[in-house]
Amino acid sequence: MSSSTEKRVLLVGAGGHARVCIEAFIDRGTTVVGAVSADGTGLVDLGVPMLGTEHDVDAIVEQHGVTSICVPIGMNTARQRVCSSLLDAGYELASAVSGSAVISRTAVLDPGVQLIAGCVVNAATTIGTGTIVNTNASVDHDCSVGDYVHIAPGVAIGGAATIGDRAFVGIGARVLPGISIGPDAVVGGGAVVIRDVAAGSTVVGNPARGLRDRDGTTR
Repeated sequence: MSSSTEKRVLLVGAGGHARVCIEAFIDRGTTVVGAVSADGTGLVDLGVPMLGTEHDVDAIVEQHGVTSICVPIGMNTARQRVCSSLLDAGYELASAVSGSAVISRTAVLDPGVQLIAGCVVNAATTIGTGTIVNTNASVDHDCSVGDYVHIAPGVAIGGAATIGDRAFVGIGARVLPGISIGPDAVVGGGAVVIRDVAAGSTVVGNPARGLRDRDGTTR
């Protein structure tokens, strides 16, 4: 049995992103008991044992003294689905925060965030439930980042920006200060966002513009 103060985390998700979350937990002295996935398989040499499928969570929690659960799934909608199910079942979401992440003492972190190596979350910024701030990404002061967002490696978000729920900001993108990116929007890798992005739309390029279909419809 684990002690009352020992943190013991189960992962629901066993792909590449699980690897970096495992290292983040190790940085903080948290024990990762193992992982489950939809089909019970995971990456070879993941670093923790595969313990079953998502349907086995209740039994694994009981058997291994699990105190909280992390969902290292990169796709926003899938991560939200699993996290919501776990929260509805009364489980606590574990936050994976790398030892090399720089987090302001005035930042507010909701449950289940994943702040990966080298990322920066600056003063008075809020990071929503289940959101990923990936490798070497930076979110400057006074930003509001919603739930189940994925801020990819190398992204830079200027101060006082707003990122809506489930938005995806691709590798190396730049978001200027004060910009608003709507829920479910996609910002392509390397884009430079100089104006607000509507909910559900996709923008690419420098400066970032909406993609157009063959019929001229802007996405």
